[in-house]
Amino acid sequence: MTAIPGRPPSKRALFDESAAAWAGINRTDARCLDILDRTGPLTAGQLAAEVRLTSGAVTAILDRLEAAGLVRRVRDTVDRRRVMVETTPELMRRSAPVFGPLVEEGSREMERYSDDELEVILDFLVRNRRLLVRHTARIHELIAEREAREAPTPR
Repeated sequence: MTAIPGRPPSKRALFDESAAAWAGINRTDARCLDILDRTGPLTAGQLAAEVRLTSGAVTAILDRLEAAGLVRRVRDTVDRRRVMVETTPELMRRSAPVFGPLVEEGSREMERYSDDELEVILDFLVRNRRLLVRHTARIHELIAEREAREAPTPR
């Protein structure tokens, strides 16, 4: 978990860390599972791009997750040369005790709001997500610019 010095980790980060620990996996592996669960099947390269890791790192992650029975590699039905990674039913079975109560209680909490209020909340969340995506890309551009400046110049 990346923390800001002098500031406690977010409640979301603490929850994610606890859920990963309960599942017996690390947070990066859990992040990959979350992405696959939300997006559906991806190639290892697509997943690597999503989590911003090297293909070698993602291969190691997928090996661990496959050994745990949480993902499987399958041939693409359209292009048989391409291998897709997908979650297995075991992921849902193992995550139900952790996320099931959260979803149930969250649903009850949402019932407190009118449809109009939920529309406003949804609008806020969508706009906030777009804002984070834009600024994450901006930060990665800053990192790339810094790395380009600091790269040794060929002689």
